[in-house]
Amino acid sequence: MNQQLYQGVEDMEVRIEPSMADLDAPMLYEDLREEDMMECIGLMHHPRDAVYGSFESSSKCYSVKTDQDGLLACFGVSPRGNVGIAWLLGTRNFYTIKKKFVKESQEWVDDLMDGFDYLTNYVMEANTLSVRWLTWLGATFEDCNYPGYKSFKIERK
Repeated sequence: MNQQLYQGVEDMEVRIEPSMADLDAPMLYEDLREEDMMECIGLMHHPRDAVYGSFESSSKCYSVKTDQDGLLACFGVSPRGNVGIAWLLGTRNFYTIKKKFVKESQEWVDDLMDGFDYLTNYVMEANTLSVRWLTWLGATFEDCNYPGYKSFKIERK
């Protein structure tokens, strides 16, 4: 998928483009949302390791940006055989485009799913915004070995 433009809140132009890890990873880590930090820590990962490791292990990685706010989020997928480990990490300003991003996200999930039987990962149950978004995408949830977390699975529609 090539770069995509769409109009966000207050006609802000939002770009989703292939990530440049050497630039985007440090910016993402420096401005990481508290919810994402807590989720990383709860999974026994230092947020810095989670950010950099996500970029390093991904077969596809995209950055969400605006001219006004710069980097807002990064997302991607890491291959584990025929399964894709999907991830999304946001900055503190990600909320400024969340409604528009949610509307467009199914197309990007379909792109991430290409070549995999399904996508999976973990989500903190207390992160209700992420749980609602994953539910909207059609995710199913199961208990896992991490207290306070659920594993999710998104299958091809």
